[in-house]
Amino acid sequence: MSEEIVKVAVLEQKFADFASIVNKLDDAIQKMSEVNTNVIKMLAVHDERIEYGQRTDDLILKMLDDFKIENEKEHQKTKEEIADLENKVSEISKIKWMTVGIGIILAALATAVSSLASGWWTPSEMNHYQQNRLLPLDRSK
Repeated sequence: MSEEIVKVAVLEQKFADFASIVNKLDDAIQKMSEVNTNVIKMLAVHDERIEYGQRTDDLILKMLDDFKIENEKEHQKTKEEIADLENKVSEISKIKWMTVGIGIILAALATAVSSLASGWWTPSEMNHYQQNRLLPLDRSK
């Protein structure tokens, strides 16, 4: 019987050791469960941050597209204003050259009239004109 008592004592010792190991395994499983829960929470936060970053990126891209469209509109408007100003400058230039041409023609005409009239308005020519005007016409000839 003593052998059986020894066997029972050994089995009880092994069972106590096994119970200790099971308790340690339970503690380890519980800690791993806590770590798993923390990892899940961290992943959820990380996913939220990734989604927030993606939404922010999408918003920035949309803002860039809107800015690009607005910039193109402003650029086209500026091009049209420049073309309008160039047309106005061209019209003013035409008027300027037409005015210069008219001035040259008037100056030439004034010179021509002056040279023609200079012979008519000299005192000797004026006297001659007055004398010829006052003479009666000779119709007999």
